[in-house]
Amino acid sequence: MAVRPVAAPAASLALAMGGFGLRLKSDSAGIISIFRGRYGRFARRAARGFSFSVREAPGRESPFRPAVLLKDNRLELKRGDFSAVLNLRSGTGELSAAPYEQCLDAFLRSLLSSLLPRRGGFMLHSAGIVKGGKAFLFLGKSGAGKSTLAKLAAGSGLEVISDEINLLSLEGGRRVVYGSPFWGEMRCEGRPGRWPLGGIYLLGKARINSAAACGGSEALRSLLRCQLNFEKGPGTAGLLLGNAARLLACTKFGRLKFSKRDASFLDLI
Repeated sequence: MAVRPVAAPAASLALAMGGFGLRLKSDSAGIISIFRGRYGRFARRAARGFSFSVREAPGRESPFRPAVLLKDNRLELKRGDFSAVLNLRSGTGELSAAPYEQCLDAFLRSLLSSLLPRRGGFMLHSAGIVKGGKAFLFLGKSGAGKSTLAKLAAGSGLEVISDEINLLSLEGGRRVVYGSPFWGEMRCEGRPGRWPLGGIYLLGKARINSAAACGGSEALRSLLRCQLNFEKGPGTAGLLLGNAARLLACTKFGRLKFSKRDASFLDLI
């Protein structure tokens, strides 16, 4: 009598990021193990969220920039090393991905950068710190000093949310910042957390620390320039612009110039 092969047990992992629950399930324990190793600190069940069936597939990073398109509640995300489809109405989707961390990072960044604007938020190129129980974000592209500021803040005993990408959401009429697994030079794992937004600063380096008010047009330009979004579908620009205008109307924006000598600039926040 022929012996039927025994199917490998399915592996699964539940994550919570940016206020969203993500459940990943696969017949390949290997790719789930990579997810768990990279994002284990964010492993937890959420009350609501999205579920992905995951399978391993070969691929390369090229093209490096992901492509994201939403059409009729069907969200499509792809790069050379991953391809995903998510039905926003049912909350179910499929992910085909190469089994390495950079690929999975690109998938999650693409996904969250599309989901957060639909909750009134952004994924922002910024440094984020916690002071007085509130989150403060410092906008800046590469070279603006995000990692330097974060290291100085950490050295002074403050908690750093991320030195590269922070997750901003709108919940119950309040702007909140979530802990991010996406880091730059500090290369930390990040940790889960949720803090009310205390303020946003445009970041720059200088010999002397200074803080000043920031005009609305300058704040709007910086906010849109530092938001991370790969979606090209109709209405995306209007969605982001509307979110930015509402954020500007209710959030303190300033300009911070800081010296690299010490963390005394924190007194200005």
